[in-house]
Amino acid sequence: MKKSLFIYFLIPFFFSCAQNKNKAGDENSAAAKFKKEVIDLASNYVTGKFKGPVKTVTNDGIITIAENQNSYIINPSKIYTGLIDYDNIEDAIISIDYYHGQYLVLTEHLILINSENKLTLNRSIESDMKILSIKDRVITAEVYTRSRNGPLANCSVCKEVVKYQFRQGELIRMEP
Repeated sequence: MKKSLFIYFLIPFFFSCAQNKNKAGDENSAAAKFKKEVIDLASNYVTGKFKGPVKTVTNDGIITIAENQNSYIINPSKIYTGLIDYDNIEDAIISIDYYHGQYLVLTEHLILINSENKLTLNRSIESDMKILSIKDRVITAEVYTRSRNGPLANCSVCKEVVKYQFRQGELIRMEP
């Protein structure tokens, strides 16, 4: 009798744990679905730049799209999400690296605006910057003040943190 009474008390506990796990899974699946959509859009953008691209995907999800000695690297860890434009729908920026041979030539930042639950490419920005975050419609980036080819390219004092806002389809630098 004591065992059956104990089981009756445990059953509701197990159901409540299972329901909480499903809710967390739904949130993770929505975020995963959004990131997959960002990666698919970036892949289509890059594939359109080549005549006969070869696509490879590593175990950790890094995509390389290449032709001859030119290649683009799409790294899922370089997806930044948040509110960018005027609406309250989450948008994204993905940074993709372009290589010629083994040398990094440039980084493109694709600004993807989400309207009516569909991501669209608003613009591509070629810049030596590293996106740090998107928060409250402010894009924070680390900008290099020296040329990538110069001797002081990666020195710590040759970088500055800059804040941008997205207004009317343009990235506008905010004054400090």
